[in-house]
Amino acid sequence: MSAHPDLIELRGLTVRGNHGVFDFEKREGQDFVIDVILRTSVSRAAVTDDIADTVHYGELAEDVAHIVEDNTFDLIETLAARIAEHCLDLAEHVEVVVHKPGAPIERSFNDVSVTVVRSREAAVDTQPAETEAYLNLGANLGEAADTLDQAVDALDRHPRITVRRRSSLYRTAPWGGVEQNDFLNLGLIVTTSLRARELLAVAQGIEVACGRTREQRWGPRTLDIDLISFGTNGEELVLDTETLTLPHPRAHERAFVLAPWAELAEDATILTPTGPRSITTVLSELDDQEITRVPAP
Repeated sequence: MSAHPDLIELRGLTVRGNHGVFDFEKREGQDFVIDVILRTSVSRAAVTDDIADTVHYGELAEDVAHIVEDNTFDLIETLAARIAEHCLDLAEHVEVVVHKPGAPIERSFNDVSVTVVRSREAAVDTQPAETEAYLNLGANLGEAADTLDQAVDALDRHPRITVRRRSSLYRTAPWGGVEQNDFLNLGLIVTTSLRARELLAVAQGIEVACGRTREQRWGPRTLDIDLISFGTNGEELVLDTETLTLPHPRAHERAFVLAPWAELAEDATILTPTGPRSITTVLSELDDQEITRVPAP
């Protein structure tokens, strides 16, 4: 326990989120109620009367709300832990309670909640090292360029994701034979202390927040965020599960994935059926695919 006796508390913050093990919970969303208790010293602020010397609880509320809104988790345990990890930047000892008053329970109940307690000293030993990842984003419904901007901002706002490089926009013909509008695509290189599945969950949460539904494979969508590669320097993660395959198994077939990536890291290689190959070389062999770099405004 921190030696600081002072507390800053934010209780009853109600935020709409898309968390739960059932598809309808992720699709329709529900209200979550968040309590945050920060154990820290307010002695300096009490003397200076300056908000810069304490926790700005308005900004805290916005940061917590974005974590709820911009992610999708199966468990409120995971949501509570993510909020606590963010709050450790503000205080040495934090307690976070996530209430789920609309939990899909058939019996009558008053509340469901999970409480997590974290401290900086304990977090030092459990925080994963940062890893580089490549994400490809695409959209062809609504104001696609604005949606992509919002998605990039949402990723960068996450306390454990930093957008390092962003490619130009590329206009690409739709993939998969479904008649629809052209796509706008861009690539991102990010660093993250999240694990690959957690990064994917964040991306899917942002898709949901932007109105994404998964009704037709390769069909039109408001936003699509694909995790293409996780890890660099000979330490790229290889994974094959029902929910995530890494490296992305069809990335080498898609110019809309490779063109932004080549712009960001022209020396990068990609795994193909014949082994690792230069991205620029593989891209040059996809000259039958329509893709155009969009000039910057």
